[in-house]
Amino acid sequence: MHVHYLNISRQDLPNDSSRELNYWIQHLKTIQKELKHLYSETKAAKHTLIKKTISTQVSRTQSILNALLTYKEFRDWMHDGDLQNDTPFIFEHKKHKDNYLQHVKRYCMFRSKLLAH
Repeated sequence: MHVHYLNISRQDLPNDSSRELNYWIQHLKTIQKELKHLYSETKAAKHTLIKKTISTQVSRTQSILNALLTYKEFRDWMHDGDLQNDTPFIFEHKKHKDNYLQHVKRYCMFRSKLLAH
């Protein structure tokens, strides 16, 4: 097992991760707006199956957004420099980051398929 040392100031980690978290939240809100626009304005949305697929994407995006908002609220509540740098904090942040990135990747594939038709 290899342990990799990251040359990062431990004080910068909470600030950087907070900015990152805020970016994810804003990005998901933008995706929600885009999905609602696609649902109401796109000609393809007149098909029932496409409407259901868009609705499913809205629901998935909202679920990820809710998880991030809950995580942000918890982080704000636990705002303590020592706690923010603990290994559990880092793992929790990574878990949310992975969920966010995976969702965005799936959304991009969905969007490209929808707009291609």
